[in-house]
Amino acid sequence: MRALARIAAIAIAGATLYYAGLVNSIVQTDPARPGATWVVVAVGAALAMLVAAVTGTGRGDAATSARRIGWHRAAWGFVSLMALVGMSWFWDLPRQKSFDWTPYHNDAIALNECAARLLVDGRDPYRDLDLFACYGRLQIGPDRTTPLRRGLFAGDVIYPTDDELDAAWAVRSSGQGTNEEFVWRPSYPALSIIPLVPFAILGWDTNYLYVACLVAAMGLVLARAPGGLRPFVLTGLLGAASIVAFTVGGSADLLYALPLVAAWLWRERRWSALALGAAIATKQVAWLVAPFYLITVVSDRGWREGGRRLLIACAVFAATNLPFVLWDWRSWLLGVLTPVVEPMFPRGAGLVFLATSGGLPLLPPVAYTALEVGAYAVCLVAAWRLRRTNPELGAVVAVVPLFFGWRSLFSYFFLLPLFALAAVARMPLGDVVPERAGSLGALTLFASPSRGA
Repeated sequence: MRALARIAAIAIAGATLYYAGLVNSIVQTDPARPGATWVVVAVGAALAMLVAAVTGTGRGDAATSARRIGWHRAAWGFVSLMALVGMSWFWDLPRQKSFDWTPYHNDAIALNECAARLLVDGRDPYRDLDLFACYGRLQIGPDRTTPLRRGLFAGDVIYPTDDELDAAWAVRSSGQGTNEEFVWRPSYPALSIIPLVPFAILGWDTNYLYVACLVAAMGLVLARAPGGLRPFVLTGLLGAASIVAFTVGGSADLLYALPLVAAWLWRERRWSALALGAAIATKQVAWLVAPFYLITVVSDRGWREGGRRLLIACAVFAATNLPFVLWDWRSWLLGVLTPVVEPMFPRGAGLVFLATSGGLPLLPPVAYTALEVGAYAVCLVAAWRLRRTNPELGAVVAVVPLFFGWRSLFSYFFLLPLFALAAVARMPLGDVVPERAGSLGALTLFASPSRGA
């Protein structure tokens, strides 16, 4: 049946992203290793699969029959196997330190925690954060930073090696010259910092907050899905192993993903604009999704309601960020616009990876920007023209243009299966009993056929 095929396709795309992410980390750590081409192809194929899975309205999909039951059973067998992989990542959460000696897996986690500590002390994190003092206290080094193409790195084209990072870090951390080489400001809006304040006060590991946000987001998707499909949706959520693995492995992205999932799932309710506002007040990726949310609202409820939702979302953004703007508007603006205004190195798992590690020539940054902006414009036009026949398309295509960018970090894509399953959970799929699903070759770890169904 098409409903189960959609869920399986999303899970397989998430499994593909999982393995692509593993290879991506290996190649970026050791650029001499092959695999960049495979990563780009795999990520591109996963994006295409996710887009296909959310096309159409989904009306009555649970009542359709499967044509190739053998293929259906094989797909769900693979999804169930990958669900065990996803569950194993949850199981290993308390032991993550044995794989990575520090909970500060990247600079987003590290800088946001130091920013929260500054807030506790009554200081402006966008102005007063000291990168070297922060990293010294956390006992981490330049491998957890974002380097910039200036200062000691001005002559570099490709991302600096570990030795180059260490050498520049030694110079700047000793007080020689001004730090021009490493991003030091928090580079996200205020709600990426404020929720961490209690954790900073109590000295708790913020990674548990991010995992709790993931569990909550998964729970919201399950709550919206039809009852009979919930075991399959849960299997799909876990089978899309990239969602769990890279959250448990260290990602602050769930702070924006949770409210964004809530906003998309219940966008027929006006309060969903509050959730959208929380998402855009947390991370800039949510800014890309906001126009697609508004397209669906305008399509269903008219321009006036779309305008109200936009005002509500902007009010949440303003209310949470205004104190920092009043504190020091220039520092806040430079922080939030860091991904745009700072000269960053090409990096990611998208098209640019073929140039940085795959042997193709590297184009000027403006070329990748043009591709990214052009792709986003195409996606917006497509979402508007197909708004009635494909109302859930925006949940996925909003992020697809990042694949073409100068910075196409893998972190932009690993949560897409979560958003896609949220989109499918909204669809009027109908319901299914386990016996019928089993007869069509669908397998799940969380339900067994009931004779009374």
